[in-house]
Amino acid sequence: MDIEVARSPHGLFLCQRKYALDILSESGMQGAKPASFPTEQNHRLSYEYGSPASRYRCLVGHLLYLTITRPNITYSVYILSQFMHDPRQGH
Repeated sequence: MDIEVARSPHGLFLCQRKYALDILSESGMQGAKPASFPTEQNHRLSYEYGSPASRYRCLVGHLLYLTITRPNITYSVYILSQFMHDPRQGH
């Protein structure tokens, strides 16, 4: 797991840019466009939608680690992590 540390006169800065790019590459989303808010507001995920999703747990685990330097995605990752025990395609 990569966390890059840069030192400057203002202090230390942590960056996970390469790690985030690796997650996008692994999930096939390199061409995805950035969003100002990572989740649709009032979007509801159901426990009964679709077939079991493969690699969901691994991807959510990567995203949890990414929240160290990207607190803006914490709420969305929290919502996704609620379905770790039985992930479905819609999640």
